[in-house]
Amino acid sequence: MSTLFQLHAPMNTLKAMVREMAPLWHSGDSILLLAETVAALPWLKTYIDDINYDDDLLSQITDIAAIYVLSDDLAQLNEQAKENLNLSKVSVINDKEWVQLTQSVDRVVTLNSTT
Repeated sequence: MSTLFQLHAPMNTLKAMVREMAPLWHSGDSILLLAETVAALPWLKTYIDDINYDDDLLSQITDIAAIYVLSDDLAQLNEQAKENLNLSKVSVINDKEWVQLTQSVDRVVTLNSTT
């Protein structure tokens, strides 16, 4: 069963959100970063590593099928933010592809901490 985790969080809550996602994670799941969360891509990878090397946690986030960002969200970032992102292992998708992606997985979990 594959899950797409859609994350929408400001930088100050992203680590907590990744911790919340960990117990729900199964090998082969995917992550979509929404809106300003795209700019936190390097931190997402760091927070996942932190969880995976934390012996006190019983959960890990491993075997990520894909990490996605929306092209419109990426376009909203300023040039300096874009230059600091390594998108080599990220799939940039448009809205139509996003809809197709949500229909191709078994479930979609949206974690939103912007309120």
